[in-house]
Amino acid sequence: MLTLLTRRIALISVALVAAVLLLSGPRPLLFAQGGTTGMGLNPSRAEVEILPGTEKTLAFEIESPPSNSPVRGRLLLSSTDWTISEDGAVQFPDPGTLPDSASRWIVFSPSAVSISSGQKQMVRVTVSVPEKTSPGSYRTAIFVQERPPATPPEKGEHKIYLRFRYVYTLYVIVPPATGEGAVQDVRVAGNPKGLALVFDWKNSGNRHVRPVVTWSLQNAAKTVVASTKRYDATVVLPHMTMHESFPLPDGLEPGTYEVTAHVDFQTGQPVEEIKRIVEITAVAKPEVPKQ
Repeated sequence: MLTLLTRRIALISVALVAAVLLLSGPRPLLFAQGGTTGMGLNPSRAEVEILPGTEKTLAFEIESPPSNSPVRGRLLLSSTDWTISEDGAVQFPDPGTLPDSASRWIVFSPSAVSISSGQKQMVRVTVSVPEKTSPGSYRTAIFVQERPPATPPEKGEHKIYLRFRYVYTLYVIVPPATGEGAVQDVRVAGNPKGLALVFDWKNSGNRHVRPVVTWSLQNAAKTVVASTKRYDATVVLPHMTMHESFPLPDGLEPGTYEVTAHVDFQTGQPVEEIKRIVEITAVAKPEVPKQ
């Protein structure tokens, strides 16, 4: 138990990485000292097509915006594998452990940087694809996180350092590679938070796909009670099935509803349409503990 928590704070590492696998814009970084916010990686994601036996070099920038209270930090970079489970959870195994890993193909420089408010630091990444590599989509990533202060706590003190870890994700495409996305089903399911519309995606190809989905839910009176337009869904990795949930609003009356969805997997194929009749029943809300 920390009895001196109000004097100093003890070590906590916080990883904020899942979202950057889905988005391409700059991602914020925060120094543990609390003085610099809005720092980012630009871009935070890249896709590069490389033939076996050849290499390419690309780059990203670590950006630190100006601050009224200048802050300086030391950032450490390290490679990692990554994957996504069927329920959309992001996992980060050790580099080189997954069969579709590209972590052993990359060399990046620098591997550690000191950066202050208002500065930018370029990181170069060279990807070398081995000869006779089979066509497909391979993945790796680079963690960027702050190094904790080297000063140990004084006697009788406890410290907590908030360390935020972000990731630059890299897809290495060895041609020929093609994604083959499909909507297997759409249904209504209950969870502890209420009702959700669940889409079952499948990718039968050897390249990842990025579904863009528009859907609507109509009641028996043909009134739209919930909808989403042009939503960038979670990336579906090669030869994988995924289940993605969209929360439905509270208070929907029990009864028969119709779901209509249009999904563009961005592979050059026609937009896929799916319609389903679903039944919504009353959902018991979890009890709120009495104070």
